[in-house]
Amino acid sequence: MKKILNKKYCLVVTLLLLVSLVYLPSTGAFHIKESNINDPQLLNVLSPDLVYYPTYKDFGFVYEGNLYQTFFEIWNGGTGLLTWNLGIVDPWINVHPASGNSTGEHDKINVQINTTGLTIGSYSGLISISANDGGGTRYFSIYFEVVDNLPPNTPSKPSGPTSVVEGVQNTYTTITTDPENDDVKYGFDFNNDGIIEPDHWTSFKYSGEPCVVKITFIGTGTWYLRAKAEDVHGAQSGFSQPLIITVSGANDPPNTPNQPTGSSSGTVGISLSYSTSAIDPDDDMIKYGWDWNGDGTVDEWSSYISSGSTDTRSHIWTNPGTYHVRVIAEDSNGGQSAFSTPKIVEITVNQAPNKPTITGPHSGRVDRSLTYEGTGIDPEGDQIYYFFDWGDGSDSGWKGPYNSGQTASESHSWSKTGDFSIKVKTKDVYGEESIWSNPITVTMPKQKLLQTLFPMVYEKHPLIYQFLMKLQEI
Repeated sequence: MKKILNKKYCLVVTLLLLVSLVYLPSTGAFHIKESNINDPQLLNVLSPDLVYYPTYKDFGFVYEGNLYQTFFEIWNGGTGLLTWNLGIVDPWINVHPASGNSTGEHDKINVQINTTGLTIGSYSGLISISANDGGGTRYFSIYFEVVDNLPPNTPSKPSGPTSVVEGVQNTYTTITTDPENDDVKYGFDFNNDGIIEPDHWTSFKYSGEPCVVKITFIGTGTWYLRAKAEDVHGAQSGFSQPLIITVSGANDPPNTPNQPTGSSSGTVGISLSYSTSAIDPDDDMIKYGWDWNGDGTVDEWSSYISSGSTDTRSHIWTNPGTYHVRVIAEDSNGGQSAFSTPKIVEITVNQAPNKPTITGPHSGRVDRSLTYEGTGIDPEGDQIYYFFDWGDGSDSGWKGPYNSGQTASESHSWSKTGDFSIKVKTKDVYGEESIWSNPITVTMPKQKLLQTLFPMVYEKHPLIYQFLMKLQEI
């Protein structure tokens, strides 16, 4: 019995030893070598990872007989070299390129669908993607629906004033596009009857062309302005988001502005100022529109100012002629007055003053002041300025203004002997200059004998000096 137990014990020990050799780590001859995961050859086999984006494309509504395209990208999100291949089943799908490889760079795939011969209805298709990353087959999905005609896109919410006055015309704008670039017309619902149907249809416009309408609201309260579009084939969009408009009681426009006040004549290139005012019966703020050439079109608007306030504007005409200056007033609710009585303004080309004359002495003494007179005439009667050139490098500067034909007097002294040419010119108040006058020559003789020979006489005997000076002048 004991021998049997010993044999069983030995058998168990032997089995345990064999198991330990197979499953337990060992430092002896049975050690199993670990794989080297940094081996480049192993990385090329195990590390590529196919990534692609996007994973599908919904073309939406399309037409028979057209080409449509999209793109997606494939790249290696792992390491090593990724090789990939694309497959298609549906004949209306085409891809390029159909294969490639990547070490990390993105490959751009062009996908085209050709709807030629397809009947109306919904379609879906797949592009299979296989690679050497062990991930199996993946797919890029395609969806679309072939239709006869696409309706226009829903127009934008109308833009325009939201606080208006009953009976006053206001401007509103909306816009949309048509998928086939068809011409579209716009229908507006604005009569506040509770029925959302167009109350007014416009004429056809180009796809993407803004639609501008003028609407006058009759009745006070809150109104909702909506727009929809219809293409030339009769397909309609939905209604836009409503623009909420508050309509208040009827507005009284401003009274006709006063006839502008200001100059009745002027010169090309010179600014002239004009003023006007008007009263608004509702005491609304008003702005003024100035028509400078009398063609009935406002050339310049002021900002809004209080009813009855004066508006003053300046204007420069660039061409000569007769101009009718008129003004219109508009209140803050859009009510407009009639144009004012015109102010007639004659604009001419400015002429330079005539050649002036100069008079005065032809001889004098050093350091003694002499007076000269200049006379000039402006052909238009403009005021003028005088400019004297003393011939010694100095001048009087512009003096004035003087009335046309009025004589100007200026004095000057010379500090050295010699002959000096004196002349004068004029300019009018608009800056036009005349030519120089004929010059006159003034002679300064040499220094006086007493000043040269007897400089001490003046210091010690000033009365005698003055007497001798008188004698020298005789």
